[in-house]
Amino acid sequence: MNAFILSLRDQKFGGAVTSGVLYKALPYWDVWWNDRLPDFKLLTRGQRLTVLLHGYNNGLDEGREKLVRFIGWLEQKGSTDLMLAVLWPGDSWTNALGTWAGALSYPSESRGADDSADNLLTWLVLHVDESARVAFVGHSLGCRVVMRAAQRMVRDVTVKKPILDRICLMAAAIDSDSLGRDEPISYRDAAMQADRIAVLASQEDRVLQAAYRVGDSIQSWWPFSGERSLRALGRYGPEGGPPEVLAKIESHMANPGRGIGHSDYLPQYPLPVPPQNQTTADSEQFVFEFLTRLPKPNWPAESP
Repeated sequence: MNAFILSLRDQKFGGAVTSGVLYKALPYWDVWWNDRLPDFKLLTRGQRLTVLLHGYNNGLDEGREKLVRFIGWLEQKGSTDLMLAVLWPGDSWTNALGTWAGALSYPSESRGADDSADNLLTWLVLHVDESARVAFVGHSLGCRVVMRAAQRMVRDVTVKKPILDRICLMAAAIDSDSLGRDEPISYRDAAMQADRIAVLASQEDRVLQAAYRVGDSIQSWWPFSGERSLRALGRYGPEGGPPEVLAKIESHMANPGRGIGHSDYLPQYPLPVPPQNQTTADSEQFVFEFLTRLPKPNWPAESP
């Protein structure tokens, strides 16, 4: 497995955002690599590094299991990218009490996502070679981490840095118009600079229908939050924006008959019996074809 794990966590549930610790991912355990950061940088020279982020309400073990299995499925399809699974504290200690208890903390997690994005960007600039291309694959609130990191990479970083490649956003818990606007909590600079952006969305996503609307409306009451919309990109697809931005985006909407929900884009956790060999949304098929630059990447969930 050509994969590494960057943990920005200091606890299994909740906790602070850290500067990051690197591990080499193996199928059932991970090997400490934080003392080999120069070696990692050499590995990225002239390569593409695909950075994957889980979404909201994932504890440490759950986030690791989902991303490592997803990487394994991409490799089975033929991916040769160097992979980096990023574990970030997009949850609360209440997650230890169960899914619905953890969901109550959603409105407070945008700050954790932004802090994670800032620390991830710092780590990438320090430890990824400037000749490398960096692609991002994000799910749910992890898409906010992705887009803030990408936005700041192209707008704010003035030192030598990796090249922004493609971005795939799955069930994105960001505003539906945020890719085309030039405002706080918007990402037009990243959208313009990225090679291409793919959006996978489903109108059957009940989590985004309910929790995103509630969370975003609560956050909009907070001073300087920058929140505006109650419509999530991962449910409605991209809305609005200048033609030059829209030309960079390919949007894919799941067929309603498939009933694709919020958690269907990544592997199930815990591992079901019998075990899965693909996600419910077949998202790994699209991600593989999109990142390998097939002219018309196929997302099977668009079909009945």
